[in-house]
Parts: sequence; C-alpha cells; structure tokens
Amino acid sequence: MAIPSSGGPPKSIGIPFLVLRVGLPIAIGLAIFLLGSYLYMTHGVVQLAQDRESKGATIQELLKENEVLKKEKDERLAQLEALTDKTSKLAAAVEQVVDENAEIWGIVKGTGPAKKTSSGSPSAERGATSRGGDPGADRGMPVVGLSDAVPGSEQDVRATACLSEDQLAAAAAEELAGLLELTGSMQKDMSSLRSSAMQYRNRIDHTPSIEPVKGTIRSGFGNRLHPILRVTRLHEGVDIAASRGTPIVATADGVVTKAGWVGSYGNAVEISHGYGISTFYAHNSRNAVKAGTAVKKGQVIAYVGSTGLSTGPHVHYEVRVNKRPVNPSSYMK
Repeated sequence: MAIPSSGGPPKSIGIPFLVLRVGLPIAIGLAIFLLGSYLYMTHGVVQLAQDRESKGATIQELLKENEVLKKEKDERLAQLEALTDKTSKLAAAVEQVVDENAEIWGIVKGTGPAKKTSSGSPSAERGATSRGGDPGADRGMPVVGLSDAVPGSEQDVRATACLSEDQLAAAAAEELAGLLELTGSMQKDMSSLRSSAMQYRNRIDHTPSIEPVKGTIRSGFGNRLHPILRVTRLHEGVDIAASRGTPIVATADGVVTKAGWVGSYGNAVEISHGYGISTFYAHNSRNAVKAGTAVKKGQVIAYVGSTGLSTGPHVHYEVRVNKRPVNPSSYMK
C-alpha cells in the first residue's frame, strides 16, 4: 500500500509473487556476497598490516644484525691492520738485525760492512750468514738469529688449531709483540757487539802483522856478534835483506813519530800504533813520510838502503811493546 503525499486516498501496489519468489533469494545472496566480500577484504587488510608489521620487525632485526656484523668487520679490519703493522715492523727489525750481524762480521774480518746487491739484499756472504752458512761459524764467531726464539713445536700447532679466530688474532698479536720486544733487545745487543767489534778491529789494524819488506832475514832477534863493531850485544830487531830501493811498508796503522836521520841507524822511521806498540824501520835510502803523518797498514813509508852503520842494503826492523823490544818474527806472517 502507498499513501500519496497530497493527502489523496491510499493506493494499493501489487507485487507479483514470482518477483518476490525470485528476487528475494537474489537480494539475500547479494547481501551475503557483499558481506563476505567486505569481511574478506577486511581480513586481507588486517593480514597485510600484520605482515607489514612483521616484516618491519624483521627488517629492524636484520638492520641490528647488520650493524653488529659491520662492527665486527671493523674490529677485524682494525686487528688485521694492527697485525700487518706489527708484522711489517718485525720484518724490518729482523732485516736490520741480519744486516747488523753481517756488518759486525765484516768489521771483525776487516772487509767493512756487507755490500748490497742491486736488489737491495746483502751480498752472497750475508746470504750465507742468514742461511746458517756463516763463515764465522767455524771460527767461533757467534751468529745472532731468531730461529731459537720463535716457538713452533707440534704441540704449539695442535693447541693453535683449537683456538677461535679472535683467540688466534689475540695470540698472534701477543706473539708478534713478544718478537718485537725480542728484536728490540737484540738490536741493543747488536749496538754493543758492533762497538766491541770495532774495538777489536781497531786493535787488529794497529797491531803489526805483516813483513815490512819482501826479502830474506839475515840476522834475527837476540844476542849476536855485531858485524861491524865485533862485540856481542842484543840485536833488538831483525835485519831483512832486499834490493836497494825496494818499498818498505808500515806493518800496522799508526802515526809517524820520527822520520829522519837517527845516528848509526841512518835514515829511519818510527811509528806509534797505540796500545803501547811501536815499530822502527832503519838504514833506509830515503823516507816517504814525515813526523805526524797518519799511515795505514801496507802503506809505503820508506825505501831500502844502506845508510848509517850498515854492511849492505837491508831494513833493520824493530817492534817494541811498552818501550821494550820484542821479537818481530812473532808479528810477521
């Protein structure tokens, strides 16, 4: 029934039964479909929100883990850089110790510091030293190295295999620190050894050890009948016969204290070698040095002659220790 708005009489509108029978189920189904769709969409939105929240939490967790990994990476890199730096310092220290060892051995032998090859490494002689073939080994010369100081037993290797990366890094750092301390101590010892070697070399260089001239010993050290004066007296040196003009050399490093005419000795040269040692060369045809001249072992200082009280060309050679004459033969090779 429908009531008109104008106040007219109500009108009756008839709806066919077929329409109700068919349309009502359709309307109900449509309503159910719309309701289901709404519920489905609502569930989907809720699920999407939950997934987004879950993924957001996962992302935050991954970001935190990534930050932790980045921090660990930075720490590992710092450890690696520290180990690399210590390793470089250790390698440089070991190289210096080996070089100084070769240099000291060169000083002792009188050849000077070991020469470097074009590649920057010491010469074959130093190579022999670093490989255990040092020529000083059979002469009692100590060779300083690190082989005895670095642990490397099978027990150490097995123990190391059980350590974590952090423990290995810490152990390596501690080992390197110990080796650096060891090489530092060895370098100090090297300085002392170098000083001792230089003193030893200086003593050797200033000790007579060669013949003053190539010739024949005609008269030895000791009591003898003087060939001219015909009296028995101590012959304080040796007479070495050689051709007139043959070079006479200093038998050790030193400083000329006298060069000129010395009575019956004729032209003569006296050299002070330090350590209380002096040498004397007489009957020279002429001298090649003056008083105050610094001379080296093997340097020409005069020439063989027969000046002064002499029976022929020769050099009268004396060695004195603390001003007392000693047998020169003990100081000639």
